[in-house]
Amino acid sequence: MDTQALLDNVSTISSDNAIIVDAKEFLTELRQVAGAVAKPSEQRPNLTFVHMILSESSIKLEATDSHVLDSTNVAASIAPELVGKQILLDGKFAKNLSKAPTKHKGTLGIYPAFDDEKYLGKTTIVLDGEAFIDDSRENISSFGYPDLEMLQPYWEGAQVEFKTTKKEILPLLREIKKATNSKNNYSVDIDGAMNLVCNEKKLSMTMWGLETGDKLDKNFENWRNTQLVSFNVTKLISEIKNAKPSETLTFRFWGKLRPFTISRENGGYSLVCPIRKF
Repeated sequence: MDTQALLDNVSTISSDNAIIVDAKEFLTELRQVAGAVAKPSEQRPNLTFVHMILSESSIKLEATDSHVLDSTNVAASIAPELVGKQILLDGKFAKNLSKAPTKHKGTLGIYPAFDDEKYLGKTTIVLDGEAFIDDSRENISSFGYPDLEMLQPYWEGAQVEFKTTKKEILPLLREIKKATNSKNNYSVDIDGAMNLVCNEKKLSMTMWGLETGDKLDKNFENWRNTQLVSFNVTKLISEIKNAKPSETLTFRFWGKLRPFTISRENGGYSLVCPIRKF
């Protein structure tokens, strides 16, 4: 939904410092991004939050637990005094709020509390006539959220690139997970011939076969026998499970020591760090 359409739907909401978004769109993206927040026990407390960066007509939503990173943008009508400011939304609060995005229609209002330029750690969200308050004043660290802009990947030069869907890949990943455990960090390998390898057991990835429109750079040495990347399969399942069933997901790999990416149709992306093996 574009910004003007959002403005046309806010006749029932009037307040200073208001951010107005399409409810379904915002909650859908929030659910995806909230999956990347760190656990409450994380020693870097701000990683347990969804980071919201406010521009003139959109909100950038991002989160990381230092193993995965999610980033996306949502169109928004934002009060001029809020442009350029940042908000932290508690990860657990965000997950609970966004459990069923398709049930909500119309607009959603976000009302963060600021003291001049400082975010006070309290945000009220108005949805379907009900107010939900995230009061995290006691939990936000003074160090602020890390700058993730420099981590945004360059899309060129991937060794392997292919497209798939949640419907195709998620059952395979869940089946592979059964062969892993916490002792090996739920580790799964992908080799250069696009086989999944777990505990030395090789499983064919026929549904990931490189076809028209996919890309394979055969210039890297011994590409068929090279370990392309090792990853935590539970992290990857978490990144994919909230996608739309038939949405095209584009995977790109740059090598076994580089994070790989999953691009979504709406411009959002996920970044998954590899497991390093010695």
